[in-house]
Amino acid sequence: AALGLALTVLSQPATANETLKRSVEEALAKTPSKAKLGVRFETLEGKVLYERDSQVPLTPASNMKLLTTTTALARLGPDFQHETRLVLAGGRQSGKVHTGDMWLIGGGDPTLSFRFDKAPLLGSVVTAFRAAGIKKVEGGLVVDARVFDEVRLHPSWEASDAEHWYGAEVSGLVLNDNCLDVTVKGGPVATMEPFTEYVRLLLEAKSTPERNKHNFSILRTESDKRTISIRGKVWTKSTGLTRSIPVPDPAAFYAVVLRGRLGMSGIEVTGRIRKAGAEEAAPEGFTLWRRTAPLLRTLGVINQRSHNLYAECVFKTLGRLDPQGKGAELKRQGSWPRGAEVVTRFLCSDLGLPAAEVTVSDGSGLSRDNLASPRALCRVLRAALSGPNAEHFAASMARPGEEGTLKRRLKTLPEGVSVRAKTGTLTGVSALSGVIERGKERVVFSLLINGPGASRRHLDPILLAAANALR
Repeated sequence: AALGLALTVLSQPATANETLKRSVEEALAKTPSKAKLGVRFETLEGKVLYERDSQVPLTPASNMKLLTTTTALARLGPDFQHETRLVLAGGRQSGKVHTGDMWLIGGGDPTLSFRFDKAPLLGSVVTAFRAAGIKKVEGGLVVDARVFDEVRLHPSWEASDAEHWYGAEVSGLVLNDNCLDVTVKGGPVATMEPFTEYVRLLLEAKSTPERNKHNFSILRTESDKRTISIRGKVWTKSTGLTRSIPVPDPAAFYAVVLRGRLGMSGIEVTGRIRKAGAEEAAPEGFTLWRRTAPLLRTLGVINQRSHNLYAECVFKTLGRLDPQGKGAELKRQGSWPRGAEVVTRFLCSDLGLPAAEVTVSDGSGLSRDNLASPRALCRVLRAALSGPNAEHFAASMARPGEEGTLKRRLKTLPEGVSVRAKTGTLTGVSALSGVIERGKERVVFSLLINGPGASRRHLDPILLAAANALR
């Protein structure tokens, strides 16, 4: 039989465990003395190889995404797909004219963006109109994002988060990560993608021939958050810098961009844009356009790129489930409290996590109200990597040197040893949890540090020390 990692540990426990303990504790000695630290390494079968304060719940930052994605695979299933539809309601089609409203119905899909779709966005909607021969809609555009509630920013997120792409508002309709990509280059010249009248782009920056004075800001400046101001100085030879700026009320943004995109293609919508009423029934009309987004693709963005909006859309989708049920029937309106209810029940009832070791507030880890112990995170990883969806979960995680949050980390792993992991970072918080692999053998780990001086530079050496010891 091959002498794999687990066999080495089990057949020579004293030597292997002592080596691991010595190596890890040498790295731990270099961590900040005032910070709280939790560490755990255990085999996929549950044998603890090393632990330090691993039952103490700490702020996990984006390691929270491991809990969200594990629950999603178990409760929604790997075949689940988010769906968005454009429905022609009422009225009738007379030649090239549809007399009636059209409904844009969101299903919580976060993926309609340049990450997966060619420019210009929503080109497939134009194609659908042309295929149907419709050149004019004599009605309005009704926006239905009621799949989620209207609380678009989590109450415990920091106010400053909303000014950055990673704190974009969460909605049942998502376009381009609910952001505008603003590009500024020499001239100065400013452009936005997708182009829309939804926001006002205000170029106040001045040109400078001096490269060392090239310094400008791109900010939302008005109370309605629909004015983006560019201020400062732009070097005349600048080839361009692009920043993603979040938009307010993403469902309305989606609708304005859609109507504009149709207009530029010669398809007129004569009526106004309005939101579906709280009790208004969605139409049963003709579905002109449908877009589906596989859950597995979404999970890859969550765990590899650590994208908060994607995680929160999945989290609120989980909130649509019956928390006590086992199926994937979506009956409720998704919200943060309902998502927390479903995830908590899965973790504590299905996986048996101690309730004292996990507190679920959001799906991404941006909230500091979240808590998880390294022991709980390892238990989740063991379940995810040994259950029926193990392959899918492993494929969703980042690997050193590849696309994602580990691209520039853990470059000195020993030969024959690989790592899949999830990072986590907030001010005063750093986290790294995942699995060490050698052949077919796996050891899960969770490293959390909270407090003054907490940094990934303290966690990577701990993991590298363990990987070398387990080699």
